Amino acid sequence: MATGQSDTYNLPYPQVDDNVNVHGDIEVLVTTLEGVLQGLGLSYMKLDVKNVTGSTIPAATPVYATGFSTKTTIAVALPSTTNPIIGLTKTSIANNSEGVVVVSGVMPDVATSSFANGSILYVKDGGGLTTTRPAEGAAAVGVVANSDAAHGIIVVEAKGNGTWGALKNGMS
Repeated sequence: MATGQSDTYNLPYPQVDDNVNVHGDIEVLVTTLEGVLQGLGLSYMKLDVKNVTGSTIPAATPVYATGFSTKTTIAVALPSTTNPIIGLTKTSIANNSEGVVVVSGVMPDVATSSFANGSILYVKDGGGLTTTRPAEGAAAVGVVANSDAAHGIIVVEAKGNGTWGALKNGMS
């Protein structure tokens, strides 16, 4: 179980010599994060962004940071070329428009009916979300907490490769 703890929000994290218990550690982290976010009056942590890709980026699309103009600029993440992923777009973001990326937490009101409850979501080839782990690595970005056509819920968590969860097919 995770034995480290952040100073700012008292969030648990595993130490180098901890046994990795992906499911238990994620459960503890999500429970703790939920308490922290509720205390702040939030269900998720967000980043205000700007899309300058030339195309609309759909809602619930994994994205990565490409730079900064008036806000952090983003592009659609691909499993083979874009890590770390900063989060999922909250709504569709038109080209040259500003929007919100959910970096961590509980993202409600998203179409998740094509996934089962409890599915781990990865970055899909060509962009978007899939339940199939990409061959290029563990780019898991969330877990489906509620499967629904319009009011689904995704628990957004760690991004990119190289995190402790990559050790056990978990959030990495």
